[in-house]
Amino acid sequence: MNKAQVVICFDYGTSKIGVCVGETVTGSANLLDVIDNDRFLADSLKIIFLEWRPDLCIVGEPESPSEDFKKGKKSFVNLIKTEFNLPIEYADETLSSQTVPKETSKHLLDSYSAKIIFEGWFNKK
Repeated sequence: MNKAQVVICFDYGTSKIGVCVGETVTGSANLLDVIDNDRFLADSLKIIFLEWRPDLCIVGEPESPSEDFKKGKKSFVNLIKTEFNLPIEYADETLSSQTVPKETSKHLLDSYSAKIIFEGWFNKK
């Protein structure tokens, strides 16, 4: 029997980052609060990682990101790797924002996108 892993999935954005926590036995995922991509980002991540103790992080990969976006996402990934020593996998995020249900609260849209990214990653495993 496989051990359940806790996975934190991110929908990276230059100003906001959607977050969800999932687990690998059932594939269930729960939305967490969207975090600001600002000077307090490391503190926000520390709070999430201390509470959930993830085994893995997943970061969404957009289809054709701008150079500025790529640079910012690379810094984000490096922060997770160096400060928190967590493994990272990437998952396709194509159409994740477009498949968010219309009734989703505006402040949770990015986290719902993270959940869709997690579900896509899980279903390909």
